[in-house]
Amino acid sequence: MSSAAPLLVRPLRLAGPGDHRLVTGLFASAPGWSRARAPDGSVRFTSPCRTAAITGTGPPGHPAAWAVHGYPAPGSKPLWRAAFGPGTPAEITAAFTAVLVDGLRSGHRDYLRGGPHHLPGTPASVLADRGWQPAPGPKGFHDQVAPDATARYRHRVGHHPTDAEVAGLVPPSWRVLAGDPQRPSWRADFTIGVPFYPLLRAALAFSSPEPVERPLGGVPARRPYSSPPQGPAAPAAAVPAPGSARRR
Repeated sequence: MSSAAPLLVRPLRLAGPGDHRLVTGLFASAPGWSRARAPDGSVRFTSPCRTAAITGTGPPGHPAAWAVHGYPAPGSKPLWRAAFGPGTPAEITAAFTAVLVDGLRSGHRDYLRGGPHHLPGTPASVLADRGWQPAPGPKGFHDQVAPDATARYRHRVGHHPTDAEVAGLVPPSWRVLAGDPQRPSWRADFTIGVPFYPLLRAALAFSSPEPVERPLGGVPARRPYSSPPQGPAAPAAAVPAPGSARRR
């Protein structure tokens, strides 16, 4: 591990990709999940029931983007897709996949009202509780913008065929964008049919005000907005992590 002092960075959504092992380690420890590597270097993890698979693409051994597909039955066409683009903080991808992995064991019953892991609210209400406000967006979409104007949550209004959405031929039902919405530093897409509780947990991570650790030089530069944001904006804040001088 690098001896450089780590930094505490907030908000998470602007902290950079972080450590991909937060994602890969989850599947390595999940019972029954298989791992395979394709000739192009991508890595694929498949659930024991073969109704969910996550594929990481990027440099060999260091996936930079993730695509999650859900299937109604083994060998069938995908029913839904979640895609985390390059630059997505690993904590956000892991928030989604951790609930997916855990929920598959019980059909997500543990996350329903009255269950031991119930998550109240909706993505939109969670963001509203954290100060995200409605904002103008493209026609046919409802947008919410972060209090510091550094990110957007976008919900499509209306219906498109599921197959077209999963194939990426039409906009997804939900999208999160970090930075300038015209030139986001990263984005994640979720189609109709995505399990609700993994989506909600991803929204909680996406809007988290808590700091995360990043190595020196691991925090991306803030891209300028192509137009003035709808409110105050500030770059990601970074300070030395407590006790970092003793880290190795």
